Amino acid sequence: MILYKYRSLEHLEYTLDILFNERLHCAPYEKLNDPFEGIFLSVRDISRAFGASPFLAVLSGAGMRVKTPQSISTLSSGDKRVCSLSATATDVRMWSHYANGHKGIAIEIDFDEADEQLHEVEYVNQLKEHSGATLLGGPGSTEILRVKSHHWDYEKEYRIISKEEYYSVNKKIKGVYFGLRTPQLMQEMLLKSFGGTIPVYTTKLNAKTIKIELNNQVNKDASR
Repeated sequence: MILYKYRSLEHLEYTLDILFNERLHCAPYEKLNDPFEGIFLSVRDISRAFGASPFLAVLSGAGMRVKTPQSISTLSSGDKRVCSLSATATDVRMWSHYANGHKGIAIEIDFDEADEQLHEVEYVNQLKEHSGATLLGGPGSTEILRVKSHHWDYEKEYRIISKEEYYSVNKKIKGVYFGLRTPQLMQEMLLKSFGGTIPVYTTKLNAKTIKIELNNQVNKDASR
């Protein structure tokens, strides 16, 4: 499965770390850009609080469920880290938001679909509901972190969810794509740094479809 990691070049050392050390950094979920990350509806059945008493259950409203927003930071399994990737390299918004206004790059990575740490994001119209019992005995924070608001569905996101700070992509990097506005000097620096080992491509804008397209490989002797 081919996925893309968008990178700004403002902190070049982080990008070079991916390319040279062949690893992706996984950030604590609190540092992700959506303020609703890790938020879910905590569901509690009021009738359980009164045991099996039919009288009290009627008074309390048997079966009534209370829903309150809760964060996975309150769970013992809330120490998961996340690395975000995308299944698309053509959306102009992705380049604008995550590659510094098309001045950065996108790194093409070939993933194993069977990797248990890789999760396709589900986009929903409202917060999902989880009971305390489900969270303690079931999916916990991993399930919560693979769900996002429908506002983000254009990202076509996949997530590496792990407790480790780094995820190895050894021999999985297949190419690097320059943005439409990647500075020429930066292109030359990157080509001199790793251009002999990884194919590097320029991109172009298709004015009819308003999508980013692959253009030319600028280091034709390189291959992965």
